Amino acid sequence: MSRPLVLTVAVAIAALLAAPAVAVAQPAAFKPCPFTPAELQAALGVSFAAGTSRPPLEAGTLKMHSCRYESKNYTLQVTSQVYANPADARKATMILAGTLVPIPRDPDGAVYQEGQGDNTDPAVHYARNGVATELRVMGLYYTDRSKKTAAMVALREKLARLRRVP
Repeated sequence: MSRPLVLTVAVAIAALLAAPAVAVAQPAAFKPCPFTPAELQAALGVSFAAGTSRPPLEAGTLKMHSCRYESKNYTLQVTSQVYANPADARKATMILAGTLVPIPRDPDGAVYQEGQGDNTDPAVHYARNGVATELRVMGLYYTDRSKKTAAMVALREKLARLRRVP
């Protein structure tokens, strides 16, 4: 990670931690694990166990939820950042590492995240209803390295077609 990026991330974290504690309004019926194993299998083509979540992390006006769905092939992580000010959710996707590739005609302004250094798994980010959502596939193993790029593109396109939450 470059020194300017490390500094930017450190300043952002410090600002969040220094912010006064404010109750974060969550969308009605917010679910950290929003998908069923059946809908993930239909969209991604592999079987998944039910999602498991961890207690949310809170920092100032932000509340972060995380859910993991395990499959035999890989893990799908759904990270949801709930903001007290809904406009902040859209801003959150603008400071991500790597290159953000807009998904054409996407109603939520979703982007693919590419070239993030070591973290090069397929990922889709979008914001809606005051929540910044990340869908990331982790733990992929490519038996044929020559087909890695095509496999990543195909998987990220499937992620982008998942039902949008919240």
